[in-house]
Amino acid sequence: MTSATPGTQLHLAAARVREQPEVRRRMLIAATTRSIAQHGYSGTTIERICAEGQVSRGLINHHFGSKEELIMQAYQQLCDSWTAYTLAGIADTKDPTLALRQCIDKNFDTSIFNTDNLRTWLGFWSVIPKYPKLSKLDRALYKMDLKIYRGIFVRLAATRGITIDADKQATGLMALITGLWLHAALDPGTFRAAQAKAICLASVQHLLNESITG
Repeated sequence: MTSATPGTQLHLAAARVREQPEVRRRMLIAATTRSIAQHGYSGTTIERICAEGQVSRGLINHHFGSKEELIMQAYQQLCDSWTAYTLAGIADTKDPTLALRQCIDKNFDTSIFNTDNLRTWLGFWSVIPKYPKLSKLDRALYKMDLKIYRGIFVRLAATRGITIDADKQATGLMALITGLWLHAALDPGTFRAAQAKAICLASVQHLLNESITG
């Protein structure tokens, strides 16, 4: 392997310099998310974020200006990641029945339906009513999820030639999923992921008059 030319070395060095601020921002957001999972929202102090990320208070002020803005950005990233995760689960899925099953499967995949992740969401949910900016982000996420689920139910009605109130069914299924997540966050021993998934699948089977668990 040949060594890089001086020009290439300068280019790589410049790229690293440009990358550092974004890398640090992501590091701080990750530290904040871990702290919320472990200590809750109220317990996530500047000191704990600094300790978790092994950074100084000045770095938080430099990149975010305040703890509140850092937490806002952390929730924004959590919401964006969730939307990307959901959409990836149904990408290129033409069969709406399969898309619905995949959405439910994704919600209760143990890679995401686990104690740390549930505690993270619970930490944010517990304070959303008190903070309008967080509430706005949560509302946007809700609308996006509703659009995804509603679209699947509309497609189900069209392909099967049946009447479905897509808004009502999407709202109901989302409420059921959120409720199961909330119960699991509050009491992890309530049920297993497979049981939660089965509950959601059973809730929509009456629409199709068939099992969609296969």
